[in-house]
Amino acid sequence: MESEGLVRLRTAALADAEAIGQLHRRNHLGDLDAVAWRSLWDAYPFAAEFRDVPIGWVLETESGRVVGYLGNVHMLYDLGGQAVKGAVTTAWAVDADHRNMSLRLMTTFLRQKGVDLCLIGSASPTTAQVLTALGIPRIPIPGYDVPCFWTARPRGFAKAILRKRAIPGANVLARPLGMLLNARDVVLRSGRGRTSSTVRRLGGFDDRFETFWQSLRADPPRLRAVRTRAVLEWKFGAQLRCGNATIVAASRDGTLSGYAVLVRRQSPDLGMDLYDVADLQAIRDDPATITDLLLGAIGIAREDGVDAVKLLTGSPAKRAPVDRLRPYTYRLGLWQLYYRAAPPELKATLSAADAWDFSHFDTY
Repeated sequence: MESEGLVRLRTAALADAEAIGQLHRRNHLGDLDAVAWRSLWDAYPFAAEFRDVPIGWVLETESGRVVGYLGNVHMLYDLGGQAVKGAVTTAWAVDADHRNMSLRLMTTFLRQKGVDLCLIGSASPTTAQVLTALGIPRIPIPGYDVPCFWTARPRGFAKAILRKRAIPGANVLARPLGMLLNARDVVLRSGRGRTSSTVRRLGGFDDRFETFWQSLRADPPRLRAVRTRAVLEWKFGAQLRCGNATIVAASRDGTLSGYAVLVRRQSPDLGMDLYDVADLQAIRDDPATITDLLLGAIGIAREDGVDAVKLLTGSPAKRAPVDRLRPYTYRLGLWQLYYRAAPPELKATLSAADAWDFSHFDTY
């Protein structure tokens, strides 16, 4: 336990859930469901591997008030058959009166013991500035700051474009612009084509995903979070059960060849209903399977009344089949991905883009 003035830094505990939730609300980070947060850690699949690694850190006043928090989600990764112990940041928040201690939380995260790799996968503009100043390297995935979109409901997508550009009369202009976008998509074959495998929607993860993970591990070595059936259920199970997520599966000759997990969310910055491709995996990064999964995702979005499908490609190998489906794109205003590798050999390996397979699976 460390102290500085009237505020001390200590490791977080499950008993801090209510206080962290109040901190979130004060700092406009939304509500933290304390019961769900505790349940997530109770069902955590890597407890044995990370027994001595904190779940996060809090800043606490002498009176016991939590005025800062940084979450530390542990994740086991695989790199060419070797286990890599990773930690991912989540929910960095500090009350305004104590922002002078914000950096203590981040440096504690980056210098923690018991992990090989520290990941920041959704940096805010302020976080990006801090990490750059600290000399923390970027995750070197080309194009991860260029989201890809395919329309499912052109009118809703058109309205989002008009709002983003602050064009007056978005509600009125959305219909004619949507018709133009639909014509564009037909001509360019954006998000269109025939699948070469059997593509279906699944409501949950079955035994095939266990076999699939073993096959995926045998692929060219990339840093991938472990994706056993149990881990996938831990990560996405609650969203699947409440109808906020769905699975697209591709099969060849009855064998699972790839899958994508779609998470539904409202995009406040774009003003539309999205299916985010939270995870997309294909054996040997097969381009045909990746194409089939995306076509399946777009079809499901149309069925479910969602405006668009969004994907951030997490490895160079996935980019070519994505680009062939002619997505809409734009460039984000900042880079969100940073990492710190402790072992020198791991740091050297991860300096290459092809060593990564990053996605929303790795963010919290």
